[in-house]
Amino acid sequence: MRVFVAVGLPDAVRREIVSAVGPLRKFRPPVAWVSEENLHLTLKFMGEVDPARLPAVRDALDRVVSPFATFSLESGGAGAFPSTRAPRILWAGFREPLELAGALQDNIEAALSEAGFPREPKAFHPHVTIGRVRGAVAPGWGDAFAASLAGRRFGAVPVAAVRLVESLLSPAGAHYRTIADFPLSG
Repeated sequence: MRVFVAVGLPDAVRREIVSAVGPLRKFRPPVAWVSEENLHLTLKFMGEVDPARLPAVRDALDRVVSPFATFSLESGGAGAFPSTRAPRILWAGFREPLELAGALQDNIEAALSEAGFPREPKAFHPHVTIGRVRGAVAPGWGDAFAASLAGRRFGAVPVAAVRLVESLLSPAGAHYRTIADFPLSG
């Protein structure tokens, strides 16, 4: 199973992100845009996981997620990995309180590391992947992409639960299936 841990986005936020990138899509850049229903905030990508290991994953998530009080993130702005000058992944970002999202993600990393899943070597940068560049873009396109969404707010994202999600890949694209939800304490 291909598995990740995520926070779902409200429908209104997903619609706002799709609406914001709509004008960019008409230029037909070589970008595979993420479908609206698949937009989410990834906290931990685990990759291929043997289904027999899911009970340990569930236990780890239940243990570290439930002590957290619910909070809300403000989504807005955009950028690219590794950079806007050489974009491969296009993302929408988040604003305060990033320290709470970071603490939640770090606790998830630590618990899953104890359960035998390697830690992500890169620092956590909360974002929503909205597109993957599939070829060469015109010079300056990544900067223009980020500038076109700079200062744009997409809405509040309440973090009341964390999801364990299976990613099912097909020629038509990815389909996500929630395996389990882990509520924060409220």
